[in-house]
Amino acid sequence: MSEPDFSLDFLDQEVTIDSSWSNKRSAVRYLRNDIRAAIKIHSLWFPRLFPVALRDISSRGAAIFSEKKLGKNKHICLYLLFNDGARFDVQAVVVHCDKENGRYGIKFDNVEKPLAEHLLHTQTDLLFS
Repeated sequence: MSEPDFSLDFLDQEVTIDSSWSNKRSAVRYLRNDIRAAIKIHSLWFPRLFPVALRDISSRGAAIFSEKKLGKNKHICLYLLFNDGARFDVQAVVVHCDKENGRYGIKFDNVEKPLAEHLLHTQTDLLFS
């Protein structure tokens, strides 16, 4: 009886991820409906603040619904207000637009570690996107 080959050469193989891979997110997104959100559009002449609906959020970005049309690559500030009174102001840029349905993806300028910690500690329902 020959001994089985327990070689782990397959671990040395290079892994390539194909471009059709649907989930390219590098952070856990939390589905939250208890956070109030608003966006301020950066403008030299008329900065505007308006409410948005938060679909999901992470330390690196968020998905929102907005009645106000946003353009891709538009710089914004996302204001978040939690039920416990905690507030976060996050600089971001619009990276995905679905203007017909009012859905937008925004990427934060920096990884927001304090926001990530607060999201984790205030999460009540275990819903992830």
